Amino acid sequence: MLCPSCGHDNLEGMDRCENCMKSLRDLDVPRAEATAGLVRSVMEDNLTHLAQMETVTVRPDEPALEVARRMKDAQTGCALVLDDQGKLVGIFTEHDVLRKLIAVEGEARGSVPVSELMSGNPEALRESDSVAAALNKMAVGRYRHVPIARDDGSYSVASIKSVLKYIAQEDW
Repeated sequence: MLCPSCGHDNLEGMDRCENCMKSLRDLDVPRAEATAGLVRSVMEDNLTHLAQMETVTVRPDEPALEVARRMKDAQTGCALVLDDQGKLVGIFTEHDVLRKLIAVEGEARGSVPVSELMSGNPEALRESDSVAAALNKMAVGRYRHVPIARDDGSYSVASIKSVLKYIAQEDW
């Protein structure tokens, strides 16, 4: 560890500089300015800072195969399922397509409603929640997509891809 006073190269863990006897004890203690950058931004920035992808919204009675096609066309990994009043009742993801839709046999695959295959009652974040809240929800729940309830009553989606783009965009 270099002494800030005299520049002497000391062994790590020394309490005092061997050359000038200046205290080195507090040099490795985190300071408020050290929390700037990525850590502070993730904790303080809300979800409006994430890149917004196209949000596919569907009704519960729509055929799951058609919803999967719409997701493919929009190049998104999920669709939000809204009831007639616009309330979020489910989320239909690529995982549901791969694990559930493929298991449906024959012609029934084309007509099974998305409500039978979706994950019901997904936990939604508010757009005022922090990026850290989205990361936590994704990590704990093992989700790649989390619905976001906007202030205007509509919904969008935070994806792990949008979080990674957010992290990569800045010079932290």
